[in-house]
Amino acid sequence: MFSFSVRLLCYAAFAAGIGFSVAAVYSGVYFFNFQRHSLVTTGTITSVDVNPDGDENLYCPHFRFVAADKKTYTGGCRVWSRSATQPLSVGAVVTIRYRASDPQDAWREAQIHGYPRFDATAGVCALGLGFALLWFARKRGISLRPF
Repeated sequence: MFSFSVRLLCYAAFAAGIGFSVAAVYSGVYFFNFQRHSLVTTGTITSVDVNPDGDENLYCPHFRFVAADKKTYTGGCRVWSRSATQPLSVGAVVTIRYRASDPQDAWREAQIHGYPRFDATAGVCALGLGFALLWFARKRGISLRPF
């Protein structure tokens, strides 16, 4: 029974590591392409959604900006950030990146760099756990062959 759970954990860790690594590559390519083909402007925080989560809160700011076509667009909440204090307040000026062909596809500049890094970190940790379990299984003589 113990060997089955080590084998299952090892496979799960490798699968998660591969999945997070693929997500990191995808988001890295997406945001690299997004940065190369986007315009930069400033926007204003219009509202901040707050969701209590234990000792800390989750915050998700909404913003408004004027694009190159002189129309005003509103960026929706895409990412919740965890913080003990509110990171942005209503009326704060932030840097916005948006696609000229689709200004609705807009991101705060601060969010663009975080996604690939989070996915890559999760991928490295999961693969590291998978290799540690593989080492443990080999050291104990546990076969990782399926049934």
